[in-house]
Amino acid sequence: MPEVNVSKDALAKAKTALNEYNVDISGFSTKIEQKSLEILKSIEHENQKISKQIENKVSEINQLKTKIDQAIDSINSMTNDIKSAEQRLESIQNQLTVKQDEAARIKDQISDLSTSASEAEGEARRKIQAQINQMQNKLSHVNSEIMQLKNEQSQYKDNISQIKQKIKNVQAEKAKSEYELRSSERLLDKYKNKQERMKSVHEKLKDNIGDLLSASKSFETRVISNTEKNIGNIDKCISVIDEYLAA
Repeated sequence: MPEVNVSKDALAKAKTALNEYNVDISGFSTKIEQKSLEILKSIEHENQKISKQIENKVSEINQLKTKIDQAIDSINSMTNDIKSAEQRLESIQNQLTVKQDEAARIKDQISDLSTSASEAEGEARRKIQAQINQMQNKLSHVNSEIMQLKNEQSQYKDNISQIKQKIKNVQAEKAKSEYELRSSERLLDKYKNKQERMKSVHEKLKDNIGDLLSASKSFETRVISNTEKNIGNIDKCISVIDEYLAA
């Protein structure tokens, strides 16, 4: 009888091992499914991050384009201001030429009258002096107008100089924004390409995981079925041994 007991013990150990194996394999497909879901969620999270990056970059690009458009409008407006100022300068210069010529004629007249006054006497000299005084007043008025025109001319020149400096500053800001725009557009293309690749990987991974889960469930079902059959066969063997021992 010892050999029979040994055989029964061996069968009992084999049954225990099969039961343990059955417990281990019964969660096989579930573990794969859980792990697969974690991987998919991780990819979806990365996709969401890239989508947010794309959204932010598109917003940044739109802001830069608006900034560039505003700079162009500002430069065009200031350029027109310069043209208007230059036209006004040309008009002032023409007026100055007229007034300076007028002042020169008045000086010549005063000079001629002064010569006549030096040669005249009495009433004639007083009349000539009155004319000189009148012409000097007129010259003073013309010189005042010339001074006003020169001041205005100087102001317009200063304004033109200031506007040109502003244009240079705006052009520099515009160039900087255009550089940032090109960099942002390149980065946006990079984000979009990465997003497309991740979407492709995500779809392929979902298909592959589906196949893997199907195969793992089939494998688990088949293994458990075979294990249960083996356990059933062991139970039959043990039952036969028990009957033999009881006889």
